[in-house]
Amino acid sequence: MRVYITGHRNPDMDSVCSAYAYARLKSSIDPGNEYVPVMLGAPNRMTKRTFRALGIELPRLLHDVRTRVWEVQKQPVTTVRSSDPLYLLMDIFLRKRPSVVPVIDDGVYRGLLSADDINAFFLRENSGTERQSYLLSEENIGRVIDGAYIKRGESGIVRAPYMIGAMEYNVYLQRLDKCREKPVLVTGNRERHLISAVERQLPGIVLTGIDDPSSLDIDFSSFRGFVYLSRLDTAETLRLLRLSTPISDILPENGGDADIDSGMLFDDAKKKLQESEYRGLSVFTGGRWTGFVTRRCFLDRPRQKVILMDHNEAEQSVPGIEDAEILEILDHHRLAAPRMRNPIYISSEPLGSTCTIVYEQFRKWGAEIDSLTARVLLSGLVSDTVMLKSPTTTDYDRHVARRLAEIGKVEAFDAFCSDLFSDESTLAEQDPKTVIESDMKTYTESGVKFAIGQAEVMGLGQVKEIAGRYLESLESERKEKGLDWCMLLITDVKEESSVLLSTPFEKERLLSYERIGEGCYSLPGVLSRKKQLLPEVLGILAE
Repeated sequence: MRVYITGHRNPDMDSVCSAYAYARLKSSIDPGNEYVPVMLGAPNRMTKRTFRALGIELPRLLHDVRTRVWEVQKQPVTTVRSSDPLYLLMDIFLRKRPSVVPVIDDGVYRGLLSADDINAFFLRENSGTERQSYLLSEENIGRVIDGAYIKRGESGIVRAPYMIGAMEYNVYLQRLDKCREKPVLVTGNRERHLISAVERQLPGIVLTGIDDPSSLDIDFSSFRGFVYLSRLDTAETLRLLRLSTPISDILPENGGDADIDSGMLFDDAKKKLQESEYRGLSVFTGGRWTGFVTRRCFLDRPRQKVILMDHNEAEQSVPGIEDAEILEILDHHRLAAPRMRNPIYISSEPLGSTCTIVYEQFRKWGAEIDSLTARVLLSGLVSDTVMLKSPTTTDYDRHVARRLAEIGKVEAFDAFCSDLFSDESTLAEQDPKTVIESDMKTYTESGVKFAIGQAEVMGLGQVKEIAGRYLESLESERKEKGLDWCMLLITDVKEESSVLLSTPFEKERLLSYERIGEGCYSLPGVLSRKKQLLPEVLGILAE
């Protein structure tokens, strides 16, 4: 079983590092399942630089957890070739009762057949007043009808109607002359009938009721068709002749209508199958046939297993979370988790970082933390607590930071912290949209949908220089996301102070902070979005 361990959208260091480390723990204590750390968006500069410095790959990007076709597609138990006789296909449906059977020639997919295609063959055979023409394979005649060849034909495969030569000779000739196509003759030891068939170069002759082939006094040397001696009676021979028809003759010409991509959404594929005339749809991946789906595949929806890190709200989680099965939640924010079908494990604590909670999980399971994982956890903890200066930081966070530094062999803790934030002071050089979205959280309160992003810097001197561009980008973000209010908290981790940039909003004037410019506020001593800014915003929305 594959389980995705994911942080929130617009991932920050804490969410990425905690997901990475928790996947390491879960893989060690539960090797029977596959635990995959993932991100829901592009990581910020700090996260990229940290993982690169540690020499480890960032978790893969996960776009959604909606159920897709590849999760329900089937692999064939039985396949047939297009040259096989219809008799073989009918036998498979009779004995094994599959919904569909794939047709594959030397690894090349040709089509998907169901019992409906066989029914269509017999409906076509018995419709109209014209004599039905059949695709006939000499190889298949020998496979289906007990007997032996007296002479092989020149072509091997012909299309022709069948005709029984049981009537009086003159009537036989009259019937023969009325045929628009030369038929394959099915007859007993009737000398004049056979001589006529040889002279007219019919496509083939099937002989019945002849125990001793030497009793035939016919010269077939000039005959270009085949001559087959059946050990069965005429009625049974004719029945099996029809069933010797190659499967290629019933392959639908519009088979492409029954093709879907393995990445198609479960519901879309289900709807396409319901609205189609087919019992199954062929599945392709990158242009290559990889299986099929039938109606049985859509009776139960498989749900992707996920563990949520550093968040618990559906709006902040992976798209399609409503279709997934949440197994665990590890978080340090307020609880607003989606409704679940079954009890799950939740570790939600008022700590400064989710990485602190992951450290606790290692201790709970008695699992050893290696030096590399310790550095990953320490990086996430230091980042989310702003070098342990944020008001969200607890004494336990500080204790865990010391222990992780020891395990990770970090000799100079202050230098480690400064290095982590050393590249976060170049807002003027970065794309405003990227900065705003890199650590943005969306909330809904009192009917107002708003978002707050946060960026850490090593000095606020450049804020006046970049404020105009960033305010324009915030407004674009607000419109793009359908928000009522959009803000960016720019935090100076060294001086422990922040500046808030805000789009226009009717209750913006109620903010208790000093206004230093249009949409720009000074927040001395404010480091935490969650514990300091968010309560202020929620308070004015409640007024």
